[in-house]
Amino acid sequence: MSTPSRVLTNDYKDFKLIKLDANDPKSPLVVTQEGYAPSDPNCRMRLFYLQHDGFWIDEIARSTRPDSEAADVVFESPAEALKALSGLLGRPLVRDLPVTEADVQAYMARVRGGSAEDLLRQFLARYRAAKNKA
Repeated sequence: MSTPSRVLTNDYKDFKLIKLDANDPKSPLVVTQEGYAPSDPNCRMRLFYLQHDGFWIDEIARSTRPDSEAADVVFESPAEALKALSGLLGRPLVRDLPVTEADVQAYMARVRGGSAEDLLRQFLARYRAAKNKA
C-alpha cells in the first residue's frame, strides 16, 4: 500500500496559481493544490481549489456545483488571489460536500477526453456564461 505524498496545507509553497486561458494575459485564474484533506481517514489524493472565503473544495465536489457558483473559485487577478491567500492561517478549512459515485463517474466522463488546457478553457467558458447571465 503506497503512502499519500502530503496533506492539504495553507503553505504558499504548495499552491499553484493557474490561468484559465494561458494565451490570454488578462485571464482569470484559480488557486489549486494537490493533497488529501486533513480529516480524510482514507488519505485520498485530490485536487483542491481555493474559494474566496478561504475554504478549499475538492475538484469533484466543485464540479457538482452549478456554473453560477464558479465565481467562488475564480480570481479575476493575481492581486485578488494573493489577498485571499494572505488570509490563510493554521490548519486548512475544507468545504466538505457529499459526492456520490454518479458524481465521480460524470466528472471522469467529462475530463477523460480533454487536455488540461482544454478543460480549463471549458471551465472559463462556463464561468463567463454564468457571469453574463447574472
